[in-house]
Amino acid sequence: MKQNGMCLASQDGFGQVYDCGSCGNIHVCVGPVSLSLSPPAYLDLVAMLSTSAANFEMWMEHRKTLESDREMPGYGVD
Repeated sequence: MKQNGMCLASQDGFGQVYDCGSCGNIHVCVGPVSLSLSPPAYLDLVAMLSTSAANFEMWMEHRKTLESDREMPGYGVD
């Protein structure tokens, strides 16, 4: 017996994540790219993306600090 599918997330013009209800995989579609992942692989992807988002946020803060240091008077002057 097939179960009904379910949209897990959707963003207009970007993509969606859904369970079609028949194959047992989670489908991740972003633009023209589509991935069909087993539930454990999907959760690994989510964990990896969450970690990368946190690291990206820290990296952007670091870059902002470096840029503001360059704008300070006397930067690079011995």
